[in-house]
Amino acid sequence: MRIRIFSSFIFLVILGCSRRTDTPIASFLQDKKAGVFVFLAPDCPLSQNYTLTLNNLEKEFSSNGVSFYGVFSGVGTTRTAMDGFAATYHLSFPVILDEDFKIDDFFGATATPQAFLTDPKGRVLYKGAIDNWAAELGQHRTVITQHYLYDALDSVRANKPVQVMETQAVGCFIERKS
Repeated sequence: MRIRIFSSFIFLVILGCSRRTDTPIASFLQDKKAGVFVFLAPDCPLSQNYTLTLNNLEKEFSSNGVSFYGVFSGVGTTRTAMDGFAATYHLSFPVILDEDFKIDDFFGATATPQAFLTDPKGRVLYKGAIDNWAAELGQHRTVITQHYLYDALDSVRANKPVQVMETQAVGCFIERKS
């Protein structure tokens, strides 16, 4: 009997150690239907231009169990700059300083703004541009015809699969350490 209990205990310990489910974003997704992580930069004009859109999306979808987070990573990004950006643009969602690039590395983020919609387990349901307003750096459409992030969020709200799972983010590059 003791051997069986001991064997069961060892099995559970090994199973617990071998199944790594924690991610750098796991704590943000507890009791949520989904999470949106948008990479932003204080000095990026496109990050600045998208703050109203992001606030509106957060306002619409937060009641559906979706949490929004602004992620600031990149060489030279400071807590002061991040907090100043959040205050200046009246962000309605929390911001995270990703000094060690753990969240950036988890998602593979390369530009700002770049959005990642995840399920509660951290699986990416959508990644890329918020919409198609910025066709290229320095070029903007007068009319937005594709609302990528909104459409993905709407699919999650309706418990349907996300149709467009990835688009190319247009914006400022996230500067990495050399």
